[in-house]
Amino acid sequence: MNIIRINSFILILYIYLVSISLLLAPFVSTFFVENLLLISLIFITLCINKFKVNVKIIMFFGFLILFVSINLLVVSYKQYVLGDGVNLILHSFIPIYLLSLKLISFSIFKKIWIKVSIIFTYILPVYYLYRQSGYISYFDIGFIAHLNILIMTYHLMSLKRRSYKMLFYLTINILVVAILGSRLVLISSLVTSLFTYLLLSNKKNAKFYFNISLISIIVLLIFQNLIAVLNYINNIILSLGLNSRNLSMFIAQLSGRYDNSTIVSGRDNIYPIIIEYLIDNGFFPSGFGVARTLTNGAYYHAHNFLLELLLIFGFFGLIIILYYFFVKIRILIKFKNFHENRIILDFLLLFLVSYMVRSLMGTYFVKDVIFLIFLAIIFSIKKEKIKN
Repeated sequence: MNIIRINSFILILYIYLVSISLLLAPFVSTFFVENLLLISLIFITLCINKFKVNVKIIMFFGFLILFVSINLLVVSYKQYVLGDGVNLILHSFIPIYLLSLKLISFSIFKKIWIKVSIIFTYILPVYYLYRQSGYISYFDIGFIAHLNILIMTYHLMSLKRRSYKMLFYLTINILVVAILGSRLVLISSLVTSLFTYLLLSNKKNAKFYFNISLISIIVLLIFQNLIAVLNYINNIILSLGLNSRNLSMFIAQLSGRYDNSTIVSGRDNIYPIIIEYLIDNGFFPSGFGVARTLTNGAYYHAHNFLLELLLIFGFFGLIIILYYFFVKIRILIKFKNFHENRIILDFLLLFLVSYMVRSLMGTYFVKDVIFLIFLAIIFSIKKEKIKN
């Protein structure tokens, strides 16, 4: 039994856990299914690896439990703190456990992910029917396509020969997130794809600079005629009997038919409240659940990653976290030519770009699988071991 391969597959299952639970959306609560699958996967992971632990794992979860415990003692909104704390512990366990113990191979992880992404591409019509019937949201189907786009773009750029079949799969997923998904996930998909191209392209090749110039010219022309282009695409989509929330809202916004409050879904209301609170209390940690308390339960989080970190850990805590991230990434860059460090660095940067774009106006880090794997990679980096 190849433990490394099994653990790599478990990490892929973890990434698609919500997507798997959504397949049962018409029949049972996806919240119940997702948590049941997550707890089962944690138990299977521990059993397969014979309940191994190391000091790093104990330190991570020890600090997290201590932070949540202190947070619970000093605030009145204990149910919010407990909910966020338990969610973070449960959802971070698998990536932290597997990567801290070096129990996966990112080369195997990549091969399995590309195969799984093709499977989920084939069952996208099922999610489309669920979306049309109201069983899942536009964000749900968009995020499934986003996960597929991440690995398909990376795989295409890693190939020495063109794969038109893979390009077809990628195009399908981009169309799904563009037509049926959320705008922020679409933007994140496009930005991450462009970043992947820049990251993996041969910078010494004249073709690279030609392609960049061509892309820049095309983007400039599209922006100059943006409303006309979007209307043309939207009319084609409507003629096929489809309706794109993304395009309709974007066209309406550019045409001045919607005000900004409609487009940003009320986020312009929460930001002033959070910023006002941070001006008075931002230097020191306030812990979990603050945004929900400040908005009387209207918002679960700050809808902005940096604002959320400032709320939870304070200004000094944020500086320490950013410095910690910087040091770990610098170590990985320095030793990128050792063993699998190159591919680990690639995934680390892709996950960072994906999450940071999506977190600008939403996406809570506590349950975001992409961010939590990024965090686990960061936490697993150790100068003494990364060379071995």
